[in-house]
Amino acid sequence: MQAVPRPVIALPARPLAGAAAAALAVLAISSAGAAPHGPTGASTTPSSSPVRFLVKGDWGTGSSAQAAISRRMCASHAARPAAFILTTGDNFYAPDGTATPGSFDRPEACLLAAGLPWRATWGNHDVGGTSTATRLSSPRRWYSFARGPLRVVVLDGNQPASRAQLSFLRRTLARATEPVRVVSIHQPVYTAGLHAPSRTEQRLMAPLFRRYGVSLVLSGHNHAYERIVTGGVTYIVSGGGGAALYPCVRVPRGLARCRPEHHFLEVDASATSLVVRAVRRNGSTLESVRVPVRTPAAASAQTG
Repeated sequence: MQAVPRPVIALPARPLAGAAAAALAVLAISSAGAAPHGPTGASTTPSSSPVRFLVKGDWGTGSSAQAAISRRMCASHAARPAAFILTTGDNFYAPDGTATPGSFDRPEACLLAAGLPWRATWGNHDVGGTSTATRLSSPRRWYSFARGPLRVVVLDGNQPASRAQLSFLRRTLARATEPVRVVSIHQPVYTAGLHAPSRTEQRLMAPLFRRYGVSLVLSGHNHAYERIVTGGVTYIVSGGGGAALYPCVRVPRGLARCRPEHHFLEVDASATSLVVRAVRRNGSTLESVRVPVRTPAAASAQTG
C-alpha cells in the first residue's frame, strides 16, 4: 500500500486579531430556475482546446496584498493568456458587497485594463451589496458555463440547502458533456481553517460531486491556501487574495496542504489533465499539483 504523505500545516507567527468576525445575515435572494451565465451556457472554444484561467478569493479589501496579487496575476496573463478570472467569493469588503475605487478600481487596474472576463462566486460579505452582480457580471447566485473541455458550476454557499439550487446542481452535472468539471462555492465543504466546514454541503452536495465526476471544488472563506483530497475529489481553498490571513486550526481527513499565505491560482485544463499552481505575491510557487480528471463512469465505480 502506498504511504499517504503527512499534511503540511503552517501556523502564523502571531495570532490574528478579529479573525472570527461574525458573518453577515444571508439575504433571501432566490435564484430558482437560474439559466447558465451569459447568453448561453455553451462553450466558446473547441472542446479539444486547453483552457487556462486564474482564481482568487477573499480579496476586495484595498490592501497592499490585494494590489500585489493583482499585479502578479497580470504578469501571469501577459506571459500565458488566461480565458477568465474565477473568484471564490468575498469580492468586496468595507462596505460589504460594494466596489469602491479603493477596493476595486485602483488595485485591480491592470486586470481591468487587460479586459479579462470575471466569473464571480458570491461570498457572505458580497450579499450586503450589488457589485458582484454589476461590476463582476454575476447577477445570479448560482450558474454554470463551459469553456472548451471545462464545465464550471458556481454555487451559493450562503444557501446550501436551497432545493432549487440543489436541483440545478444535479441537473447541470447530469447533463454536462465536458470531461472536466469544476465547482466553485465560497464556504468550504472541507477545510483546515478557522471557519468550520459546511456540514450541509457535505451532506447534500459532496455526494453529487462524487457521483457526477467533479474533479475540483474551489472555495474561499478561510484566508489561506488548502488542499484536501477526499472521496476522490480534490478540494482547494483559495482565500488568500488580499484580506488578512487566517491560521490553520484543524486536520481534516485527506488534508495534504495548508498555508496561510496570500496567493492566487493558475489552472490549466485539458480533456485529460488539470494542473493547479498556487502563486505567492512574489511570484514563487506555493504548490503545483496535478488533479486527476474524473469521469462520471469512474465516479460511479468509486461510489459503488
